[in-house]
Amino acid sequence: MGHIFISYSHKDTAYAHQLAENLQSMGFEVWIDERLDYGSQWPQELQKQLDGCSAFIVIMSPRSYESEWVQSELQRARRKLKPIFPMLLEGDEPWLSVESTQYYDVRGQVNPDSKFYSALKTVMTPNPIAPTLELPKGSVRAKWANDSSKLKMGIVIATIGVLLISLVGGAALLIGPLLKEGINPNVPVVQSTVDEISPEELTSVPEATFTAETTLPPEITNIEDHEMALVPAGKFTMGRSAKDELADCQKFNSECNLVWFMDEEPVHEVYLDAFYIDIYEVTNALYKACEDQGVCDPPQSSNSSTHLNYYGNPEFDNYPVIYVNWNQARTYCESRGARLPTEAEWEKAARGIDGRMYPWGEELDEAFANFHWNVGDTTHRGRYENGKSPYGVYDMAGNVWEWVNSLHESYPYDANDGRESLGGDGPRVMRGGSWGYEGDNSISASYRFAFSPTDSNVDLGFRCARDANP
Repeated sequence: MGHIFISYSHKDTAYAHQLAENLQSMGFEVWIDERLDYGSQWPQELQKQLDGCSAFIVIMSPRSYESEWVQSELQRARRKLKPIFPMLLEGDEPWLSVESTQYYDVRGQVNPDSKFYSALKTVMTPNPIAPTLELPKGSVRAKWANDSSKLKMGIVIATIGVLLISLVGGAALLIGPLLKEGINPNVPVVQSTVDEISPEELTSVPEATFTAETTLPPEITNIEDHEMALVPAGKFTMGRSAKDELADCQKFNSECNLVWFMDEEPVHEVYLDAFYIDIYEVTNALYKACEDQGVCDPPQSSNSSTHLNYYGNPEFDNYPVIYVNWNQARTYCESRGARLPTEAEWEKAARGIDGRMYPWGEELDEAFANFHWNVGDTTHRGRYENGKSPYGVYDMAGNVWEWVNSLHESYPYDANDGRESLGGDGPRVMRGGSWGYEGDNSISASYRFAFSPTDSNVDLGFRCARDANP
């Protein structure tokens, strides 16, 4: 049995300690801190205890909502895919960041009901029949790795995934001829800012001196309004110094915490072959076309944050599709002869080769992206003209989080270490932040987050990629 990490505002100490004592009396191991200054090693100790916990409890109140520590701990627990147990101590409803998770109502400082303890025992007690999965070194444990029922569900989903791949391949043979009907024989041309170059050339020639006009293969343009941009071969800088990221974050948000950014180190160079990536996030209309063809499953909700009729409504055809999990995103991309981008491909497409903070440069501006509740919902594709990346790609900061193919593994990035495998139920990386995420730095080009591949959310979408030389 591992330990339970309790996150709370110091102003809610009385209830937090009451809960901790109850849990300890029942035989649970609990780690709880006093929010005191224990010196320069305190953030590292906190990170160690959070990363090693088997369950994460967050006590929700107006005070903890405004707490720098609580919000940073919750972000890391989500990124590490810890089983989260939100407890509503005060307030009308749970926070948006945990609204998709079952919460426990303890308003009035009451003890949680029996369902809470039963759920907690499910993830805290090792199952002798279905032992905890051992993931490769550096990986993050899926939040339901010790839940035998969900483990069985994961096996079923993986099996269904294999069958879907086979069905998609067969369906493509039947659907392909239908898709080609009515195609404009003049294949669209996409303008790129750079030509494909070797690693040696990249070190001696500035990227901006290259221009090229590249014709996309016909199968990339067989769905109306679909466009991709070319990202040329070459090196780029991946990751960011946690201290640099913290300093930039603190320009706009006094509650930034170093713990948020340790996942982006070490900074390192990565070489990538040329590839294409969608200029826009996949829209409702494009995904609906795949669903209508019988290939894609519908999103897990047709609503958005402020619209009860979002998916399937022509008014929002050119808005990003949401509530699509990693498996659904992968199926969509494969249905059109593409794939999800790797984490490295996504980051290069977002920041280019100069190591910039955001797709447009170094300065944060709400006129460049939809983030931090400045709109309150998704926005039309391509709305932020000044927010494009160096390769002319839109909305790589804000609007919706985007699935990438990669398993969440430690840096430095290595495409050959198994992190780009299509198998397994480990957490998959998301990039780009969203319209409603708390923390401005979540929209930086280097920021990483992760979810289980079966999870979806109101601010989670995707875009596709494709090798330039298949």
